[in-house]
Amino acid sequence: MLTAGQVAGRGPTGGRARAWRRALTGYLFLAPAIVLIGMFTLIPFLQGIALSFQSWDGISLDMPWVGLRNYARVFGDQIFWVSLRNAIAFGLIGFVLGNTLSLGMAIAVDANPRGAQFYRIAYYLPGVFSVVVVGMMFSWILQPTIGILNLALESLGLEAFKHNWLAEQGTALPSVAGAYVWYHWGFGFLLFLAGLQAIPRDLYEAASIDGADAWRRFLFITWPQLRPVTTIVVILTLLSALQIFGTVQVLTNGGPGYLTEVPTLRIFKEGFQFNRFGVAAAMSVVFGSLLIVLAMIQLWIARRVEID
Repeated sequence: MLTAGQVAGRGPTGGRARAWRRALTGYLFLAPAIVLIGMFTLIPFLQGIALSFQSWDGISLDMPWVGLRNYARVFGDQIFWVSLRNAIAFGLIGFVLGNTLSLGMAIAVDANPRGAQFYRIAYYLPGVFSVVVVGMMFSWILQPTIGILNLALESLGLEAFKHNWLAEQGTALPSVAGAYVWYHWGFGFLLFLAGLQAIPRDLYEAASIDGADAWRRFLFITWPQLRPVTTIVVILTLLSALQIFGTVQVLTNGGPGYLTEVPTLRIFKEGFQFNRFGVAAAMSVVFGSLLIVLAMIQLWIARRVEID
């Protein structure tokens, strides 16, 4: 027979008590992470917003309130808007070229399992390196006199295609973008490959029996099945490309002129080079707001596509 306490524990009140205890236990386990996120993410975020309304040189204790003056300076800064345009170019190149290459490599490895482990490592390996190492490597490859690329073109009799890749107007931005794509394509490759391996093989067998060629199998089976993975890859790669920093800083530092300047590098220079941390904070708020809006638009489009 059940005791009175057991009967009470099985009632609605007892069930709610157990639910509260479970929730409390969960929050206790999460408490250290929540504290760290608050200390190193939320508080600096709020401080950055407050700093965008102040003037500070990074050294003195005097931080006068200037209101919207920093934002007026940002919206009047032509270099910042040029850097934003360059970031959009990097984003489009990373989005289109980077994801296309990642998907193509994933399809090739999935279709031919022989040596798949080697290709997984080889394609993801660039992302393991430090961004400084990658930047130095590509600076040697693209060096105008002794660089591997120009020497290879010369050996093939294509001297007309030799360039000072990182210092000329028409080649600087595509060269940096190419280095960025090579450095980051492994991330999309692994996600696409995981998505491909989760697709039931009997779908392809049924399509082959019905006479569907490779293109139709990709169009009507592979692509629809990859929509959830594609949504994640597109959002993360596009936002990452728009926030490019290390590759640009190591290869060109925004030059020649401002042809490869990007918002993250502009914010860094404004704060740590020109000691205008209030303006840098205002740039960060403006740029961050644009990224949030872009992410919301992407999520809305992804939901619409899934519904359709």
